[in-house]
Formats: sequence, structure tokens, C-alpha cells
Amino acid sequence: MPSLEEFCTIEATMAPRIIGKGPAGMRIDFPFEGTATSTHWEGERPVAGIDYLTVRDDGNMDLEIRGTIGAKRETVGYRAIGVSIANDDGSANPQELVTFHTGNEDLAWLNDAVGVALGSGAEGALNLTLYIVKP
Repeated sequence: MPSLEEFCTIEATMAPRIIGKGPAGMRIDFPFEGTATSTHWEGERPVAGIDYLTVRDDGNMDLEIRGTIGAKRETVGYRAIGVSIANDDGSANPQELVTFHTGNEDLAWLNDAVGVALGSGAEGALNLTLYIVKP
């Protein structure tokens, strides 16, 4: 039975950029910046990227994310897709499937890993815990 192993936590701020209503729903891009902490490295590493979000007719959101953790030779790129469930109080709970790309030798094992990110977002703040799926 697969299990989840915590990889890192991400705290970021988001600034919405409204693209507009299209056939799939309201498109809003959310550039984000923040920090990631993990037992796989010391201290904090910068996180940055864009969440390309589409608000569906049911009020929930389809997510497509591209981001990076770290800087220079320690950078880990990641892509995620998922959904974010909208709450009555204006907050949301993102649920994402994540893949990675890195040239960092210490984290090269991520190139063959799949992750799951679960979290919360409200009032421009994003908090995620990223887990690695262990077979």
C-alpha cells in the first residue's frame, strides 16, 4: 500500500492577475513567492511560480502550477495540476499532484518521484505541505 512522506512545507504570498472569462470559466493567474522548509536541507529556500487557475461553474477551481524551490544549482522545478475547493468564507483548499525536475545531485531522486500537495489559501496567503508518494 503506498504511503505519503512529508517533503517540505511552503508558505507564500499570491497576487491575483485576472485574465477574464473564457469558455472554460474565469481565468485568474496567481503569481506567488515565498519560502520552503524541509528536513532535506538547512534553513529556508525561496519558492516562486505561477498558479494558472480557472474558476469552474461550481465555484471550485482547476489548477495548473509551475514553480521552483531553491536557487542556482539547488533549484528544483515542479509542475502540478489539481483542484482547489472553495469554502463559504472565501478560503480554498488546494489539492495537487506534483512532478519534479532538478539537476541537484542531492535531490536528483525527485526526478523519479510523484508528490501530493495539500493546503489552504486565503487573503493572498498560501500554505502547502508537499508529500512524496512512497510505493
